[in-house]
Amino acid sequence: MSETLARIPLDRRVCIVQSDRIDLRPERAAIVGPTLGLIISAALFAAMAFWSNHLPLGPLAVMLLAALILTPFSGMAFVYSLIGAAVVIEKRKQSVRFHQGVLGLGLGTYELVPFWKIERIEVEDFKLGETSSRTPRPPLDLRAWDIVLVKVSGKRLPIGQVISANNDELIDEGFDRALDAAEAIAAMVEKPIVITAATEEEAGAAGDGAKREPSARASP
Repeated sequence: MSETLARIPLDRRVCIVQSDRIDLRPERAAIVGPTLGLIISAALFAAMAFWSNHLPLGPLAVMLLAALILTPFSGMAFVYSLIGAAVVIEKRKQSVRFHQGVLGLGLGTYELVPFWKIERIEVEDFKLGETSSRTPRPPLDLRAWDIVLVKVSGKRLPIGQVISANNDELIDEGFDRALDAAEAIAAMVEKPIVITAATEEEAGAAGDGAKREPSARASP
């Protein structure tokens, strides 16, 4: 098994870089939810087994239905969080595999891109969706970047995202994580990396209320 050269945290994923392979898989904390689901399912089955003679038919039916729905979903999510991967880049096979999500255990391939079909790896600004709520909440000032595989055909396949608070202390760190992952992927597939995300403030935009931008970093 190849030695892990780098472990780059992204949004809800981690980019694990090895000498001949890159995996983008769920974070380790992703196992918590499925584990709780399996524990609750086991508790429901145990309760039905011990108290089946004392509980009315209605509550027993509800418990059984909940356990039958929760168990397979939690089990698949548990397996996915352990061994599943969203994207696998293999130098030996010269291909990038985009995997299915939880229902496919993160194993079934829904998009296979040979290296020769890749034009470039791009780091672009990722637009965060706006949420509306009747209860006023303080706005979150965030920046996000998307790492995208661009095929020769022009098709764009998102690989991973990085989200960071838009302040002087964190924005460069967030942008560097996105760029580090993109550079590792570009080096593996031997394609150029292009940065279309804003990397410097527009002339005259400095001052109060100006949007902070990550400082530019030279890419190979």
